[in-house]
Amino acid sequence: MINRKALVERFLKYVKIDTQAVPEAKTVPSSKGQFELAKLVLEDLKNAGVQELIMKENAFIYGTIPENLSGANKSKKVPVLGFLSHLDTAAEAPGKNIKPQIIENYKGQKITYTGNSELSLSPETEPKLKNCIGHTIITSDGTTLLGGDDKAGLSAIVELANYYKGHPEVQHGKIRIAIIADEELGIGAELVDLKEFGVNFAYTVDGSGLGEIDVESFNGFKGKVKVTGYSAFPGYGKGIYLNATKVLSEFVSKMSEDLWPENCEKRDPIWWVDEFKGGVGEAELTVFLRNFDLEGIKKQEKMLDKIKDGIQKKYPKAKIAIEIAESYKNYKLELDKDKRVVSYAEEAIKKIGLKPVPVYVRGGNDSCHLCFSGLLSTNLFIGMEKMHSFQEWISLDVMEKAVENLISLCGVWLEKSA
Repeated sequence: MINRKALVERFLKYVKIDTQAVPEAKTVPSSKGQFELAKLVLEDLKNAGVQELIMKENAFIYGTIPENLSGANKSKKVPVLGFLSHLDTAAEAPGKNIKPQIIENYKGQKITYTGNSELSLSPETEPKLKNCIGHTIITSDGTTLLGGDDKAGLSAIVELANYYKGHPEVQHGKIRIAIIADEELGIGAELVDLKEFGVNFAYTVDGSGLGEIDVESFNGFKGKVKVTGYSAFPGYGKGIYLNATKVLSEFVSKMSEDLWPENCEKRDPIWWVDEFKGGVGEAELTVFLRNFDLEGIKKQEKMLDKIKDGIQKKYPKAKIAIEIAESYKNYKLELDKDKRVVSYAEEAIKKIGLKPVPVYVRGGNDSCHLCFSGLLSTNLFIGMEKMHSFQEWISLDVMEKAVENLISLCGVWLEKSA
């Protein structure tokens, strides 16, 4: 059904281009490699018969797979579906000179990395490998990330277009494609031109394991905790000197260990501290709050206020201020407004013989931003695992099923349309 050989060749071609995002860059895209890959993807989409192709100055690509309805389907009003993927790779691990290694017919053995003898993967430490017996597994050599996030998604979308080009008898509604830059910097989805995209519903092809579909995300809040102390010459500081860094450090020490990321999983809420800086006179930190429920966020804020009150009693001369603001909300709040986005995706997964696996995203994602921008969207599996790390790996067989899933999903929307 899917051209497996073309899929893997395209994926290997894409990952060899260094498209690592650059956080400190002032331009979009943040790296030249994203332009290089965009040109290649543009050409591949053109060869796959995608129409109305356009590449913007920020390397964003938009294109159309036209509807091909006939017979009884001709009168159906099928919503325009959009599929998105991104060009960039994460900044957390090197993305240059990627040397993929391919393990055919994986038998459950420990996987070693040719360029890094200290790394390995095994079903004991990576349970999803247990589900990949007989699969073709692809990793890097251990000195870089692999880049499956999200060059696997790019490859799948191009293969979707190629499939429809080679199978004109398979009917579908209008499909729009959006390829975006700098998703890893959190700005890609913000720059999607929704008018240009012109879809009713969208799916990002940027998920993980077989059958997974993102159905919910954290509520994300971010804030500052600032302490003003009192500077004085340390040698004569008795009764005067108050070190703001010391006070703020004590504040952090009072934050419950039960909520720190290293101690949490599944639907557990979390908080953590970043960008701690300062001196004697002033010190401040950035605090992040994550919870699936907004009431839970309020509870976390009250916990911080209680810590503040206790520290204030101990150090009455200190000035302590807390400011918390919303970054994003749980996008389930939006998806519940039209349950078809998720329910049709679940049905599509079932139609290809898989069990849908609902995923509660312990963070935000592009679909979260799109939903709150007015475009209902969720994220579909593509197969990459241990993203953003030297141990990143992907199953070619899962990638292949992901393409089948996209075809199935378009079919479900057609079938359900009046």
